[in-house]
Amino acid sequence: MGYRMQFDFDSGGLMDIPEIIRDIDCTINTKVIYGGPIKPIYGNNIQISPQYKGRTETSHDKRNYLANLLPLETYSKIIVLFSSGKDCLGCVLHLLELGVPKDKIELWHHLIDKGSDKKMDHPVTLPYAKAFAKALGIRLRFSWREGGFWSEVFRLGSSAPVSFEDAGGITTVESKLWQRTIELKALMEQAELEDNLDMLETCFNELKQIGYRMKLPAKVSDLSTRFCSAYLKIMVGNVAIIHSEETKRDCKILMVSGERRGESHNRRVYNECEKHGTNAETRNNRTVHVWRPLIDWSLRDVWEKIKRFRINPNPLYRVGLNRVSCALCIFNGPSQWAGVKELYGSGEGSIFQQIVDAEKELGFTLDNKVDINTFIGDAVSCIDHSNLLALEQVMKGIFYPEDVFVPLGQDWEFPAGAFRGTEGGPC
Repeated sequence: MGYRMQFDFDSGGLMDIPEIIRDIDCTINTKVIYGGPIKPIYGNNIQISPQYKGRTETSHDKRNYLANLLPLETYSKIIVLFSSGKDCLGCVLHLLELGVPKDKIELWHHLIDKGSDKKMDHPVTLPYAKAFAKALGIRLRFSWREGGFWSEVFRLGSSAPVSFEDAGGITTVESKLWQRTIELKALMEQAELEDNLDMLETCFNELKQIGYRMKLPAKVSDLSTRFCSAYLKIMVGNVAIIHSEETKRDCKILMVSGERRGESHNRRVYNECEKHGTNAETRNNRTVHVWRPLIDWSLRDVWEKIKRFRINPNPLYRVGLNRVSCALCIFNGPSQWAGVKELYGSGEGSIFQQIVDAEKELGFTLDNKVDINTFIGDAVSCIDHSNLLALEQVMKGIFYPEDVFVPLGQDWEFPAGAFRGTEGGPC
């Protein structure tokens, strides 16, 4: 059996007691503790309190500390950060069991390839998100940074604008220096045509002063260097909250996220409840709280919830992947990278070749020590070939609303990647 981590936040120590189980220790036979049926509480004026007191050591901790949530019915809307992976599925299903009306829930999905010819995400991720939302009758909203992942990797000048779906259509928010960045890049193109090296150098230096990335994200917990999470997801979501007509002011928002302590060393000390970075109660009468309802759940608990609702998870799990993230995720292990090559090819024009080419062009490897092909070595692909339908869905990037629920009379089965430990898992 795994262990439950009880936190002594005053001393900063950890004391092991049974129950919370690390993903690496979790199996199909692990006891279900939190994933079973629950009674609805919505509308009963019940405040949810975390099982463990949150951290209050640093000034950031103290500023964001939240002893309990408001009653769920108090929030204007409840937003689930929806990657289409198992944990966000668990969050949605948990809210429904708590009695939260579907029209109170929104799924927010960040598009990480929008506006880019190069791709980073699995082709099936977006179709699955759309199918799940339609099958359950829940609103799905999109947000993105223009140009996606690769625009930030090769950034010279300001970061690209953020766009999101709002009540009146698409809203785009630019940085103050975005227009100047466009002007300088146009001047550089002109200078290249005219072979004007002085102008080219002047424009380049000004762009570099505005901003300069030209590297791949690092495999660390620091979001300033692991910038893919910060710039493509966290910051994008924050911009959408701050600028959307629906969440700009005079509202109470609950952001629901699927992190669990069992996933990784760093996530073990996350707070279950806290104030969100966009919380602005005094200035805009905007309350924004964060809830991680699955924080103490085991991997087995999550799969039990999905099983009871008879949900077909993202087919990526059925072809053997243990987590749903970007296809080119920096935390992929060698077997996941070998799987990416098997699924989508590794020749010229493939998404894998993009990483190979980028490492050469940038002089910066995705791994801390070696280039991507050396990192993979002779690793065996993690792909399971037993589910031909799932393979077709993943490789073709298709998934339909009628595929979301397992038909009555047909057995729900744990996917091949359900209990494959933590390889390629979150930092």
